[in-house]
Amino acid sequence: MAFLNHIYGKLLKIHGDSLIIDTGNFGFKIYVSKNLTSKLSEELNNKILLYIAEVIEKDGIKFFGFLSEEERDLFERLKNITGVGIKIALRIVSAMSPKEFYEVIEKEDLNALLMVPGVGKKITQKIFLEIKGVIPKREHKEEDIIKDTLLNLGYKKEEIEVVMKEIRKEFKDLDNLEEIIRFALRKLSQEI
Repeated sequence: MAFLNHIYGKLLKIHGDSLIIDTGNFGFKIYVSKNLTSKLSEELNNKILLYIAEVIEKDGIKFFGFLSEEERDLFERLKNITGVGIKIALRIVSAMSPKEFYEVIEKEDLNALLMVPGVGKKITQKIFLEIKGVIPKREHKEEDIIKDTLLNLGYKKEEIEVVMKEIRKEFKDLDNLEEIIRFALRKLSQEI
């Protein structure tokens, strides 16, 4: 159960990833994304409204501020996914609007989330699994690179498809392109 929904007050200070907001009787320290601190820098000494997410930690309660309820709700949803946590949830909310985020989920666009600093393949898959109930298939960029390389070396599409099946059996992921292309060339030279 949340204690605060929002806070309205004078923006007194911006310090790194936090703000001090004076409500008249109290000054609240509110943590925000780096993007939000830069947006709010022009609002110093003006009144602002932020929607609050409360995070209870060992050493106390921290308040995180957002410009909209939708941003706050997305942050809350993301931070509760195992492996995501506060920092990554904040980075995602900072990198894209809630509308953009849900479009990424709907289109199963793994690469869009992988562009967010600190978000890796495992975390992306957890987010998709938790929010949409599926793990989308990663776009086959590496596969395309391998195929294009072999085509440029003069191999036929049929030969490449045969060796691609062997590559998929031999390698769990296609991250080490150099090693995979060497493997493919060995296999293709054996067939000649």
